[in-house]
Amino acid sequence: MYRRSYFDTDRLIIGIFIAFAIVSVVGGIIISIATNYNEQTYVATVTDKDVKNYDKSSKYLVFTKTEEGETRVFSVEDSLLRFRWNSSDVYGEIEVGKTYRFTVVGFRIEILSMYENIIDFEEISSDSAEVRQLE
Repeated sequence: MYRRSYFDTDRLIIGIFIAFAIVSVVGGIIISIATNYNEQTYVATVTDKDVKNYDKSSKYLVFTKTEEGETRVFSVEDSLLRFRWNSSDVYGEIEVGKTYRFTVVGFRIEILSMYENIIDFEEISSDSAEVRQLE
């Protein structure tokens, strides 16, 4: 007579699948919260704007340069956790050649094409010497 082991293969596979699902959901929530609440402020001049198109979506990109010559690329995206749904309007208001104080959240991760997301901005007068990263 064949007696099934308590740790048979079917239970092991189901357990691994459930553990993977739980880790994925919890990890996604943690990453989402972390990228939406690590605010940084930069003052920079907009050098260009572009729309990066994907299959069924697009991303608004804003290219900037700081006084030190550092190039920073930001995205303008809607944010569920910030209750912001006007990314098209925000993108349209930002003008090339002007200097702004940008409040951004998120991280720049090149390999994943992730950019810091502009959540707020205000124009800085062109005669201001304050063109640097604020902390």
